[in-house]
Amino acid sequence: MQAKKRILIIGYDSNLCLGVLYCLRKEDYEIFLVTSNRKNAARFSRFVKKIRYYEKQDELLAVIIDTVKASKIDLVMPIDEMEIKFANEHQDQIKAHAALSWTTPADKFSIGINKLLLAEFLTKNQIPCPRFATADTLEALLSAADEIGYPVLVKPARGSFGRSIMKFTAREEIAEFYKDHFDTDFILQRFLVGSDITCNVICRNGDIICHTIQESPVKYGSDFSSNDILEFHEDAQVIDAVGRMMKLLSWNGVACVDIRRDKEDGRIYILEINGRFWASVVVSWLKAGVNFPLIMVRLALGLHVDVPAAKPSRQITMKQYLDSFFSGKNSFRDTKYISYVSDPVARLAQILRY
Repeated sequence: MQAKKRILIIGYDSNLCLGVLYCLRKEDYEIFLVTSNRKNAARFSRFVKKIRYYEKQDELLAVIIDTVKASKIDLVMPIDEMEIKFANEHQDQIKAHAALSWTTPADKFSIGINKLLLAEFLTKNQIPCPRFATADTLEALLSAADEIGYPVLVKPARGSFGRSIMKFTAREEIAEFYKDHFDTDFILQRFLVGSDITCNVICRNGDIICHTIQESPVKYGSDFSSNDILEFHEDAQVIDAVGRMMKLLSWNGVACVDIRRDKEDGRIYILEINGRFWASVVVSWLKAGVNFPLIMVRLALGLHVDVPAAKPSRQITMKQYLDSFFSGKNSFRDTKYISYVSDPVARLAQILRY
């Protein structure tokens, strides 16, 4: 009988770890986890065989190699952005002991995950992105905002999950913000009223192997976090822009591309690349039928993969489900929480941040 393949995932975020574990849970794999997050809810997961912690990044390579040797790991698969970047920088040492999931060349990866560098890259290559500016003094910042036009967004050049993005409608607000953030690298960008689009991909040397496209309702305010109301569909405009970008970046592996569709004219603008798995990775499988973690594992191990086409689907909020409970219009399966039932203790720990 052939021994189960052993996969070592490396990641910090609880939701990403639990999502990847769920997507691989029924396959013939044993899953191990290395993380620096002592409160990672995956420590309670039914689907992880063993977890190992590290404290500082300079310990990570030794921990990876030691775990690979001790547990006879077949594949190392980092799933969070900084962990993927680290593995890419140390791929020769890791590949001497186990297979490594695909990674993008370091110089291109660094462009992709930095909002400012990406905006410059997109503008240079005539790929749609919102107007942007940078400034190192308050006067220059105010002048740039005046030129772009209010409202404007101020974003950290590095960041994810919509954290630390601020919307400003007047000069006075920017001046107040600048007092506490004058030493922070940030990008100033025009605010677009429109819907959020996420294009999730696996690429091989810039060519998109598989993808899903999910879109939220139109957003008018200052909530830049992910949305639980999603529609999965195809969009030629999105695939054209993302495909050109990924080809120029020689992207290799997974990515989550955030896009805004302008409510007024329907045009799309690429906002950022998250060079990692994404919060809705389980939904991509359960709703759209594309199991990205499994596809990535099989590709990295050199195994045959039947890549499915994404199917149209939707996800609703828990509130929408409860509001229609007695009418039977919606199903619990239409929410993201259906997968939580399979790993209840870990998901409860995630929700409670225990």
